[in-house]
Amino acid sequence: MQHKSKSQSRARVVMGALLLVLALSVTACAAPFTAPKKLADYLYYMEYTDYVPDLTTGENVKMGFACSAVRNGNFYGRNLDLDYADVPEFVIKVAAKEGRYASIGMAAILTLKSNQVDKVSEADLLALPNMTFDGINENGVAMNSNVAPAVDLDFATLLSTNYGKPRIHSMAVVRYVLDHAKSAAHGVELLKNMDIYGGYGTWWGLHWMLSDEKETYIIECIDGELVARNDTDNIMTNFYVNYAPKTLYAKHIAQTGQKVAGKIYEGFPILTPHACGVERYAILKAHYEEGGKSADGMAHLMERVKYTQSYEADTNPFWYTEYTEGNLTIAHSPMDFKADIQSSIETYKLHDRNINPNNFWQTWHTSVYDLANKTLRLNIQEDYSKHYDFKLD
Repeated sequence: MQHKSKSQSRARVVMGALLLVLALSVTACAAPFTAPKKLADYLYYMEYTDYVPDLTTGENVKMGFACSAVRNGNFYGRNLDLDYADVPEFVIKVAAKEGRYASIGMAAILTLKSNQVDKVSEADLLALPNMTFDGINENGVAMNSNVAPAVDLDFATLLSTNYGKPRIHSMAVVRYVLDHAKSAAHGVELLKNMDIYGGYGTWWGLHWMLSDEKETYIIECIDGELVARNDTDNIMTNFYVNYAPKTLYAKHIAQTGQKVAGKIYEGFPILTPHACGVERYAILKAHYEEGGKSADGMAHLMERVKYTQSYEADTNPFWYTEYTEGNLTIAHSPMDFKADIQSSIETYKLHDRNINPNNFWQTWHTSVYDLANKTLRLNIQEDYSKHYDFKLD
């Protein structure tokens, strides 16, 4: 009887040791992120203690998007405009570690459906921070990416900005800057020491707005060079803000004073032939002051340019430059694409998320970053009746 008791005791010790080893193994292999927490339809929240950086992020992304961004005072507003698809977005908070600043921002796995979030692979979730569209870090450095028409620069903007330096795909730029920038100016210097390549979709390049409490830069890749200016309107939609008149591609740049649907936009950056978002830029410029008053004010300013307004009959002025696919340019008359506009309106009326790739577009999210307090105020899927607040501790 005593022998049996000793055997049971030894068995319990061995079993306990095995369970301890198993527990330690599970802990050691635990994913460095929290499980996605659903906040609303198409919106989830995750926290990361670590992730796997990938500077080639974006090489396989073949979609296009519009987008608007503006900074006034402490407030930085951004709309992400994409097709009306069943894709969830993620608010991601990434913790600081040696060589990396803490940040919070918006990301998405563009191939993921909203009903698949609980089935997505650990590898995809671990890579998610690389697809950050906009965000702010612990130093109050905020950044976002918008598209710009690479076709107007013979696609050279997609090839290289600094041959021989470490390569980074344009889609990885926002994440790279949030991780490493002490200030907006420091972010510019970081990017000047990288070789930026690639774009978004078939004929779009990317450009970026980068801000801290002191200044704002519009950053673009032109003629194999990174060009950054901090003397702009602090507004960015989908046309080049910087202009390089002596480059090989200057012949593609139209002259100032161009007409868009019969209207001359004065005081604008020089418009390239496939300039997109001219009307949105004008609205943001006309109502710029309200964006500097409060986070609510900036959110209201961004609501003025929510994308589904382009399908509303009373939109004034009509958003002519949202329809520049194919050979259409800002020099064409509205009659040239009346059928395309009507097709978009009819698709919009269906409100079907599964029509890709011919779906209508909407504003997926409106982010308002407070540069002083490192906060994010978020509206999702053009619902401006409620918002979500996040703070970067």
